[in-house]
Parts: sequence; C-alpha cells; structure tokens
Amino acid sequence: MAYHATTNPNGNCDLNRSTRAQKFTWNADGTPDFGTPVGLGASLTAPSGE
Repeated sequence: MAYHATTNPNGNCDLNRSTRAQKFTWNADGTPDFGTPVGLGASLTAPSGE
C-alpha cells in the first residue's frame, strides 16, 4: 500500500508529509490489516517473485 504521512506530533499534514509504502495483510473476516506504520528509513523486503 502507498500512502502519505507526517512525523509532526500534532498530525498536521502541511508540506511536511512524505510518501510511504508498506505491506499489509487480510484479516479472517476479509477486512484489511494495516499493521503498525513502518518508521522512516526502514528497509522493506521485496515481494516474492520480483
């Protein structure tokens, strides 16, 4: 999933937001499980088959 977020503790998404990406999974009831946001600079494992 790709989304934008901010590190501003007040949650203001002015010009200090950044584009981020992270893996998500599905819950047993079919709803998405977005997990915990990955920190800036974290390395992500590439999808299998890539």
